[in-house]
Amino acid sequence: MRLRLAAAALIGLCLPVSGCLGGGSSSSVGAPPPTGGGPPDTAPLVTTDGSRFVDRSGNTVVLRGVDVHTLDPAVYDHAADLGVNFVRVAVPWSDYEPAPPAAGVRSWDENRLAELDALVAYCAVNHMQVLIDLHQYGWSPYFAPLQSGGRANGIPSWLYAGRRFPVTVAGLDAAQARFYTDHRAARLYAGFAAMLADRYRTSPSVLGYEILNEPATGNFARTHWVTQRVVRWEAGILSAIRAVDPLRTVVFMLRGGPSMGAQGADLKRFGSLDHLALDVHDYFAGTGGSGYKHDGENVSSQYRSTLQGGPYRGTSTSQAEYLAVSLGAARRWNIPLLVGEWGAFNDQPGLDSYQQQMVALFESEGVSWARWSLDSRERLSLLTRDLSPTPAARQLEQLIAALPPTGAAAAG
Repeated sequence: MRLRLAAAALIGLCLPVSGCLGGGSSSSVGAPPPTGGGPPDTAPLVTTDGSRFVDRSGNTVVLRGVDVHTLDPAVYDHAADLGVNFVRVAVPWSDYEPAPPAAGVRSWDENRLAELDALVAYCAVNHMQVLIDLHQYGWSPYFAPLQSGGRANGIPSWLYAGRRFPVTVAGLDAAQARFYTDHRAARLYAGFAAMLADRYRTSPSVLGYEILNEPATGNFARTHWVTQRVVRWEAGILSAIRAVDPLRTVVFMLRGGPSMGAQGADLKRFGSLDHLALDVHDYFAGTGGSGYKHDGENVSSQYRSTLQGGPYRGTSTSQAEYLAVSLGAARRWNIPLLVGEWGAFNDQPGLDSYQQQMVALFESEGVSWARWSLDSRERLSLLTRDLSPTPAARQLEQLIAALPPTGAAAAG
């Protein structure tokens, strides 16, 4: 049975930084972050233990979920129908801080935060774990004209006001590369991450926070040095989150959706690897070996995405080889692997075979995952324009229902 709660019914989501629901919307840029992680009964229901996600009793939990990037209850209310125990929700910085700091004070969009609170509450009563994904698509609304459909989110447009980044492909590449060495941007981004961590550090159903979706590196060369540049930047954001909420899992990616560079990445700058998880996005078409070059720094010329169209002709063996690159890195670091996104177009021939292969592969390796996505506006959606389940959604529901239960906490 599905249960829905109004934002006003939330319990334990008051926050010192930006107020309880209906409260203030500002915080000082220079204010020190709060400490602690809440009393024991507000600890996350699901955390990490080495390479596993586990519940409070230490039982292994495999997260089987869906991505949500619209906060319309009529959309995400379908998550429970699919039988998932996990929601990865896109939370772009640009949507939550529409204006730059004024006189050292930051202003958050309280209406948007209330909508996010409502989704967290919905997931809590429906026994689903939530990952707060600090998302970007197209990098920034500033560069939206470069995107198909003119939509982009992530880094606020105001960060680029007056800067020398033309709205061109070259300008976007330069802005992305500059981001990881821009101290002002890093400080502001860390403040956004800390605000979210403070808001949800007492919400048991919140699994944790993802540092940045698909880190794009622009015109940086695709080298090990660039991978380490991203790691160095992520270490600063990780530190800001941990200062506020040391209990929840922090999820990180390396370069781009395939998390390129995982084989040789050095995570020493992260400090402790407790409560960390690696995310890789798996849109591999399943043909041509693993899809990576031998050093793991970049995808190979054999890589082909499910989003490039054409019938799906991939094999389980090739899909396993692709996953093995990131899975090997996660096991070397003794942290869980999460496939935070995977999917294919609804009109793609062979979609049913693709979904069967992927769910079976994830289950065989004990890998957690989220299927992209619940959004009726795109070709990968599990919902039609009138918010009815697609055939892919019906199949996914059946595949999940056939899987064994996982973890007491995930089952409620």
